[in-house]
Amino acid sequence: MSQTNPFPYYVGVNNLEEIANKETRCVVMNLLGGESKGVTPTSHEFSGGNIVAGVQYGKSGGKLETKIGDIPAYGSIKEIVDAGIKFDTGVIYLPPTAVAAAAAELIAQNPDLKKIVILTEKVGVKDAAFIRAIAQEHKIDVFGGNCLGIGNSWDQVRVGGALGGNNPGESLVKGSVAVFSNSGNFSTTIPEYLKTAGFGTSTVLSSGKDLYIHFAFPEFLYCAENDPRTKAIFCYIEPGGYYEKLALDWVADGTIKLTKPIVACVTGRWKANLSRAVGHAGAIAGGGDDALAKEKWFDS
Repeated sequence: MSQTNPFPYYVGVNNLEEIANKETRCVVMNLLGGESKGVTPTSHEFSGGNIVAGVQYGKSGGKLETKIGDIPAYGSIKEIVDAGIKFDTGVIYLPPTAVAAAAAELIAQNPDLKKIVILTEKVGVKDAAFIRAIAQEHKIDVFGGNCLGIGNSWDQVRVGGALGGNNPGESLVKGSVAVFSNSGNFSTTIPEYLKTAGFGTSTVLSSGKDLYIHFAFPEFLYCAENDPRTKAIFCYIEPGGYYEKLALDWVADGTIKLTKPIVACVTGRWKANLSRAVGHAGAIAGGGDDALAKEKWFDS
């Protein structure tokens, strides 16, 4: 039996399958930007046409060509809504300073919005807190920042980002392991490793590793426990942040009811020897949230 939402804040999805599936309809912010142009057509084609439109500021009337049809570009979210185009998910490919305004536009202009996926890395902490506040107020789930996307192996759907590379079907093989990864690259690599060992995946989620992770390990464990497709959980964890400790504390005290096994790969001991931050903004050693500390959280 599924547990009811245990969180002291809003989480709209109750299992992993709800995050991205055949019913998901997306709008991409900065549709014709350099990164989106390379990634969005693959997502659209792999998912059977889940991207209904995009926003390209100053270029209303443009389009992004794909093998299964063109994705129209509008000048704003309001134009898309006024055109009668329905969508529940916004995918943001914009520079860090533009992300908060894009999220606010999505929320203000589309009453049907349920989810926002932020691909952008290094969104400012104040901007991330602002996004969190307005999303909570309007009951919107946010994924990222610095998220490489979400893959549903059962439905063969990818939302946001380059998870699975140019041939996501090669990595997203139907199975029973849910994958949570701080690293975008490893959200592709881990399913490949699992596949060689005879395991497939249910949902693969790149959490991102900005300082502020909106949909983090507590939410993932809750949704994995409620997901009938998922029999085991694999997580790839980097230094920085206390989301894992919060999740494991909630498991220990019964707030999150977890019956499924977890395999945890905690990386980054070497970062404790560095005097400056490298790589992901959140992977900063010290402060009791380095790799050794995180290993102990899982061990205990």
